[in-house]
Amino acid sequence: MLRVRAASFFTGFAVASGMAMYQVQKEVWSSHQTLSAQAQEYHSDLESRIARLEKSTGLGSKPKESE
Repeated sequence: MLRVRAASFFTGFAVASGMAMYQVQKEVWSSHQTLSAQAQEYHSDLESRIARLEKSTGLGSKPKESE
């Protein structure tokens, strides 16, 4: 009797753990996608700001001097 209860408990625990791990994996993947998109957006914004700054100061348009 105790063996059947223990086996049922551990089976239920294993199934619930598997389902929880699947849900956590989905949430982590979703967070990763969100952070990746956010980082790309910040990077493109930064690139455009740098380009505007270089254009306004004239630093980006100067050719390199040869020695």
